[in-house]
Amino acid sequence: MLRVIPRGDRHDPRDLTIGLRFEGPLDQMVPGEAIKNLVHRVVRERDRAVEAIEPLAIAICGEVLTTYPAVGLVRAEIVEQPWARLDAGGKAQGQAFTPAGVERRTVIVTGNGTRTSVQAGLENLVLLRTGGFVPASRGKPVDDGATDGLQRVFVATLGARWAYTTGEIAFAPYRTGVRQALVETFAWHKGPAIQDTLRAMADVVLASYQEIAQVSLTLQERPYRPADLLDLAVDADALFIAHDEPVGVVEMSVDRGTV
Repeated sequence: MLRVIPRGDRHDPRDLTIGLRFEGPLDQMVPGEAIKNLVHRVVRERDRAVEAIEPLAIAICGEVLTTYPAVGLVRAEIVEQPWARLDAGGKAQGQAFTPAGVERRTVIVTGNGTRTSVQAGLENLVLLRTGGFVPASRGKPVDDGATDGLQRVFVATLGARWAYTTGEIAFAPYRTGVRQALVETFAWHKGPAIQDTLRAMADVVLASYQEIAQVSLTLQERPYRPADLLDLAVDADALFIAHDEPVGVVEMSVDRGTV
């Protein structure tokens, strides 16, 4: 759904994909049309006041449990597509937009009326490193991709999820801070393999935010290899091409107790 929130001449679009799952007696399940209307009502009533998708998912989850007592467990999932304002004549336009890249904000809220769990995240964060890797053995060049487990050009797509210990926090600044911690650690960390960098990213998040209990990271490599040029006068290391080969995927989950 696309919600346009007017603020005078400035409009704020909220582009949300919302999914719901339920547990309860089969003969007392709620019709899909009723659930859709409930979600639309909650979004219209609450989305103007919230800046983060986490409180909206919590509100939807709570409204379903209150309205339909037969439902024992609700799982609400929201994916947000950010939009960026178009720039015309050096001025950001109030009512014209373009998609803000492929990155998505996500949240999963699960509740049973007594307990609520919140797992925020992001998807499709594209990262690129062109050097700065630490070699595995002494005397090798720092950017030698053959010795450090990474190519000289490393392109990957990152997915991240982090689980909160409470639903009573300021979600918007936490999301901004977690994303910044992930990006900065990827940019500065030097290790012999990408697993070391992922572990460092998770450790920084857990050390920075005590209200986060677990961090799960998924990194999917996009293979780029140096171009095979016959002209030796050309610096081949400066030209890389995408390769059609199996994509490497690294997944890691770190709990607070393992930091």
